[in-house]
Amino acid sequence: MTGAMGRCLILVLGSTLSTVCYALTIRASLGLGPLFVAQDGLAHMAGIAIGTAVMAVGVALIVVALLLGAKLGPGTLVLPFLSGATLDLLLPHIPEVHGLGLRLFVVIISTWFMALGGSLIIRAALGAAAYDTVMLGLHGRFRRRRIASIRAAMELTMLICGWLMGGAVGIGTVLTAALIGPAMQFWLRGFATNAPSSTWLRLLPAHRAQLVSQDVADVSDVSAR
Repeated sequence: MTGAMGRCLILVLGSTLSTVCYALTIRASLGLGPLFVAQDGLAHMAGIAIGTAVMAVGVALIVVALLLGAKLGPGTLVLPFLSGATLDLLLPHIPEVHGLGLRLFVVIISTWFMALGGSLIIRAALGAAAYDTVMLGLHGRFRRRRIASIRAAMELTMLICGWLMGGAVGIGTVLTAALIGPAMQFWLRGFATNAPSSTWLRLLPAHRAQLVSQDVADVSDVSAR
């Protein structure tokens, strides 16, 4: 499915899958990934729903991306609102996860399939997520810095800000940070294997194709979300 409708469906599927996995990690109560810690911290500090915090952080990241001169796609603009609304809709219907072993399992599996959702969003080629777009904008400004270094600095900044605002930090944070890169590598390689390389890269904006080429070639350039 490479037509406009097919790409939109892939985007929605990827966003929905990632959001379901996000909700599961929340219910596991073992700590969230760095960006999610910031969203959770904002929700606690401002007394707003987590989905609203997702939208607010997404909009802030879009503004930063624009200031950096990064290219935005329609998916970039839609994803914060789609993800936030879906999260608020789903979360009340997902029960708390009990038992340390089961909670660890849920975090690991959710992170793995969250990466599939992110890879589908990339595959849709309708614009990178806002967080990724900021990363690409920073890479454009600081070309001597590797993407992995820029992403690590962003992760640390989000983690510290989220923690100071009361976001959930724990072993789940470490697991998510450790697993998301290899998981993205796995799914991106799978997509690249199932389509000719030239076709796969032509589906992406030029700046995103460069990043994905690095992702498939070297997991060190796909740092944790």
